[in-house]
Amino acid sequence: MFFSKPKGPQVTDVIFLNENGYLKAIATWMAQNRDGVVAAWFQKEKDHLVHYFGQEPESRFILAERLVYAHSDNNKPLLFAGHYPLHSVEISLCESLDLKQILAYSHLDMALLQSFGGDRIKELLVKMGADENEPLSHPMISKAIGNAQEKIAKMSPADMHSNSEEDWMKYNQVSK
Repeated sequence: MFFSKPKGPQVTDVIFLNENGYLKAIATWMAQNRDGVVAAWFQKEKDHLVHYFGQEPESRFILAERLVYAHSDNNKPLLFAGHYPLHSVEISLCESLDLKQILAYSHLDMALLQSFGGDRIKELLVKMGADENEPLSHPMISKAIGNAQEKIAKMSPADMHSNSEEDWMKYNQVSK
């Protein structure tokens, strides 16, 4: 009654301290979901995952924008590697795929999280003794990421295509 229901699918974010923990978690997810697909928002991230997981068929990795054409079997498990900087782009894709829930893995060194204090959060977690493999997940984290994406949308004059998240943030004039 007092709170409006969020627009779009239910998002479960799992954040890792660094890229190493993130990659290990993706490996675990892939082992548990043998027919699962990992969707990257940027070509550079997809290429990095394909290289890192060289023993896996390249077909297990896809650019998120191509999911509309390639993900005809919605029963396959789907993991998003990070987030697109604009929430509206994510929502649009999820609606076109009729996704009710999404799972996204990220790490604090990713450009989106860096632009909203990823270094400070990482420093605090390290001081508290957090392990790089320990996942952080809570609805408040997903809400904070969605809010950060909305702030980026207000700062960005356009959605200029880029091959990496870092370049997107630079070309779309988003600074820390």
